[in-house]
Amino acid sequence: MNEDEQRNSIYDNLNKFSHDLTEMTSVLESLKSQLNTVLAQNAELTIENRHLQEAIKKLRGQNGEQELSTGRKTLKELYQQGFHVCRKHFGERLDANESCIFCDEAIFSGMDN
Repeated sequence: MNEDEQRNSIYDNLNKFSHDLTEMTSVLESLKSQLNTVLAQNAELTIENRHLQEAIKKLRGQNGEQELSTGRKTLKELYQQGFHVCRKHFGERLDANESCIFCDEAIFSGMDN
């Protein structure tokens, strides 16, 4: 390759690089715009979610919980004392720091209806 061809090749490569860089800048600006839109929507949804949670708490009462029936209160007390209250393991001891979703369901099922 002679000197002129080499020089032309360098200029061609620089022009291509410049074009690619301009294109990437355009894509980056588009992504920034999309990100700003998503962040704005997220902020709106966060505020709306907070308002809905406050409305639910008002509907449930000051402490944020619906009142449990006497039977469910008893199940909750047994569970807090370390015993399973679910059908599968009823009366068995819970391990230290163990929780059971089936027991939670037995105590709190139907609370959101």
